[in-house]
Amino acid sequence: MPETLHTIIDGVGLEALLYPVESKSNLPLLFCLPGGGAARGFFDLAPENSFTKRMNAQGFDVILMDHPGTASNPLPDNHPFLSPRASADWMFRALTAWIGDRNVIGVGHSMGGMMITLIQGRHKPFKAQALFGSSAGGLDWGLTREEQAYKNREDDIARDLKKLTLAKFGAEFPGHPGGGPSGKSILFGGETEALTESLRLNTCELFAAGGMMSMLRGSFQTEVEAIDVPIFFAFGDHDIGIPPKDVPKDYINAPSHELVILENTGHNHMAFSSIEMLTRDFGEWVKKP
Repeated sequence: MPETLHTIIDGVGLEALLYPVESKSNLPLLFCLPGGGAARGFFDLAPENSFTKRMNAQGFDVILMDHPGTASNPLPDNHPFLSPRASADWMFRALTAWIGDRNVIGVGHSMGGMMITLIQGRHKPFKAQALFGSSAGGLDWGLTREEQAYKNREDDIARDLKKLTLAKFGAEFPGHPGGGPSGKSILFGGETEALTESLRLNTCELFAAGGMMSMLRGSFQTEVEAIDVPIFFAFGDHDIGIPPKDVPKDYINAPSHELVILENTGHNHMAFSSIEMLTRDFGEWVKKP
């Protein structure tokens, strides 16, 4: 059974779940953040599609956390606008309270990868980071002409982020009006209807400011260029964003990287049988001398 971790940051209660291995090892702990609109259960979808259980089996302790303002981490009523950078600062402080100076690898899917990058770029708690379906390249196809005009204008994006977020999403933490992925395409569904249903059951409010920022290229360039640890990239061959081969080019100060392409896989990697390859390759990468 997982252990519930809890702390209070600036008067706001934050929690996460720690899934420990039975026997202690010297392997780093994995700190995992889901993508926009997904709850922490994304990393524990089903017995054969549980990133958590597969990594536990390899000897890794795993922490799963919902983004502040979503699912198990709601904000108080009338809380001021929460920017992604402020959220990253909170999660760093929470993680430090929970595990001290233990070796940790940050793992993020989609928007969660941006948040891992913000945490690392601002505070450097991770010895390495893993970005699944996540890049600094933005999502041009999801932007209006007015939004695209902000690309590569980091300071202007930070200044106008609240305005941009509310104009696009209507709220800071909107729910999923459609109840999650339809399963009609490989892009956002799962490999089977059962796995697509598991994705639906693990949807939650969207951290809209995080979604907005992750869609705008250049919005977190400062943190991207501050990354000076190895990076493991994974993308489905039916994923979203810029071409995977171009993704590492933005992380100009990362000393090394590995890029894995998952066959017959959409954006929600955990909902495909390729999770076996993903977790195997990731585990081997972490354990390399």
